[in-house]
Amino acid sequence: MRKREAGFTLIEMMISLAISMFVLAAALTFFLISVRQYKVQTKIVETNVEGILGLELFRQDLESIGFGLPWNPATLPAYTERPGATAAIAALDDTPNPPRPVVGIDCAAFTVNQSDYLVIKSARVGMDTAAGKWTTLRQDGTKRSWVPGEVNLANSDYVIVLAVGGTGANRRSLVSSGSYSTWLYSNTGLFVPTDNYATNIVYGIGGVEPVRPFNRAEYYISNVDVPQRCAPNTGVLVKAVVAHDATGTTPDLLPLLDCVADMQVVYGLDTNADGAVEGWFSFSAISAMTADNLRTQLAEVRVHILAQEGERDIAYTTPTDNVFVGSAGEGRNFDVSGTRDYRWRVHNIVVKPKNLAL
Repeated sequence: MRKREAGFTLIEMMISLAISMFVLAAALTFFLISVRQYKVQTKIVETNVEGILGLELFRQDLESIGFGLPWNPATLPAYTERPGATAAIAALDDTPNPPRPVVGIDCAAFTVNQSDYLVIKSARVGMDTAAGKWTTLRQDGTKRSWVPGEVNLANSDYVIVLAVGGTGANRRSLVSSGSYSTWLYSNTGLFVPTDNYATNIVYGIGGVEPVRPFNRAEYYISNVDVPQRCAPNTGVLVKAVVAHDATGTTPDLLPLLDCVADMQVVYGLDTNADGAVEGWFSFSAISAMTADNLRTQLAEVRVHILAQEGERDIAYTTPTDNVFVGSAGEGRNFDVSGTRDYRWRVHNIVVKPKNLAL
């Protein structure tokens, strides 16, 4: 009898093929899950890096609240602040009074999800290279130079000059000579101190003739150019610097953070000058405060921003339907029940203003 030739039966081959396909399918599933998780984690890292950069700029602007603002109303020339704005925004103008260092609108109707709207007034918040630069001016016309040289003002830069003053009546007086067109760094000989041994301070404003003795920047959530990866009903947190022109136009919006759902701003006041915050408020609760009140009482500003992390992930479910955006009892619960397959994070910026008296 002839021996059976070695080999596999059809059933054995089918079983082997089925096992191989099962192993390959498992490996492919694992690979696809790994790729998806890699993309999710990569996008989270990207958004975190973007957030660090944009929110650091925001934090620096918050620290500059009040930098270079004139205090003495008797020396203020006529100035325009936000012409052509809506009634709600125009109500934040301080003309002809000294500018308040920070103002806002709670849950502004024109922002995404009616989030808060914030305005900072400061020499430093402008986008021109001159903004934020400063020096001293002595009676003999000498201006202090800094090292490295790129931090010095240029002759073509427009500036404001403040006399420090020694009493509440004349502190931080704007030194003015003629029209705004003369407020050039090359013309600081017109703004020298009149008192012996006095020193004035020169603050850079920008490269175009100003229409107000400070820069003004607005921060809010915009629905312009929102990336497709963002969850529904989110926008872009932007900074918009009001231009120094007759119509108060703003240039292209500077994006700070994408996929933002809410922003809430909380203000801490030191009402008895003991160095501690006695109360936390929304802006509507402190909107009647004058520039002087804010300088002496504003001890801390907290900005809370609810933003998406990464992209949509159908394998993920956020653990709650509501996320609280705010602190110290101020703010609101934000409903994320319709976007629970997105990861949400609240970014908190806490700043103690250092330039209200500088």
